[in-house]
Amino acid sequence: MLALFLNLFLGATYFATKKALQGLPELTVVVVRTGVALACLVPLAGAPSLRQIFRAGKPARLRLLAMGGLGYALPLALGNYGVALSSASRASLLIGTEPICVAAFGTLLLGERLSALRLGALGAGLAGATAVVSNGIPFRGMPENSHLAGDLLLIAHGAAWSIYTIAGKSLLGRFPPLAITAASLAVALPLLLPFAAFELPYAAPAATLLPALGWAVGLGLFASALGTVLWNQALSQMDASTLAGFVFLQPVAGVLLGHYALGEELRPGAVMGGALVLAGVYLLAFEARRRRF
Repeated sequence: MLALFLNLFLGATYFATKKALQGLPELTVVVVRTGVALACLVPLAGAPSLRQIFRAGKPARLRLLAMGGLGYALPLALGNYGVALSSASRASLLIGTEPICVAAFGTLLLGERLSALRLGALGAGLAGATAVVSNGIPFRGMPENSHLAGDLLLIAHGAAWSIYTIAGKSLLGRFPPLAITAASLAVALPLLLPFAAFELPYAAPAATLLPALGWAVGLGLFASALGTVLWNQALSQMDASTLAGFVFLQPVAGVLLGHYALGEELRPGAVMGGALVLAGVYLLAFEARRRRF
């Protein structure tokens, strides 16, 4: 249940990111949301827990570096540039590369069993998510040359997010989710700051900057802080590939937000795609429950 509501909630982040990018440069948005999240999470995690993680052995520190650098900072940067060059709805679809990569890496690196039922659920989710965003037949009419550069960045962004999940899974058996989340963000922020500094000359006027800053702060509170902690909490309770399959709910949330908040058309094809996504999610939940008992 946590995975279901979490991914519906995270589907709204692409809309919020698009709003933040109207007044802030791409990496600046990432720095603001990461800094806000750290300000919330570090006091809650506590200094003793964080010291324990950073003083762990070299393998644990390398996994933490992979989480913060390659699995958090990199995908957020790629995603923001991708959203700026493409669209929020396409971003919510192309995040579908994440569960596919998680399923592959989970099998190869974590020894997770990729059953036929789980493969079918992932396939249903991918097809349904594509139908939702394309408002019609899955995989038809999606590529557009005008969005090619942005879409390629968004595909890489989805694949890079899988590193966060795979690296984090092995650490969650030793450390609590809240501490792991705070430590990974503490690794990410120093890597982001030097690059974001080059964007300062491109800051928008105050009239545009302040609303964008509000959206970035909201992303920090609800996505980078709350959302990431809940993701790690859910990850500690299920296989990585099972949790990643719930990511296909994010396009559904994004399209519903566009319909109800922006008045965008919701066609029958998108409704059918949403039903297919829900069927895939149900299969994942059913398989996880069957394996537990």
